[in-house]
Amino acid sequence: MAEINIEPKKRSGWSWIIVLLILLLVGWILYKYVFESKGGNPATTGAPTNGMVIPIAPVFLSH
Repeated sequence: MAEINIEPKKRSGWSWIIVLLILLLVGWILYKYVFESKGGNPATTGAPTNGMVIPIAPVFLSH
């Protein structure tokens, strides 16, 4: 009986390049979301400027 040599298919590198591009895109979006300063009203966003923090009472205590 004759032997039949079966060679596995070689995979192209395109799948790794696509995965790398997706990871770079996700990383860039996270960077923009986490590290970029957000615009908005300074009175409602960010740290208090006078150092005084006014606690807000829970709803069940305000009645």
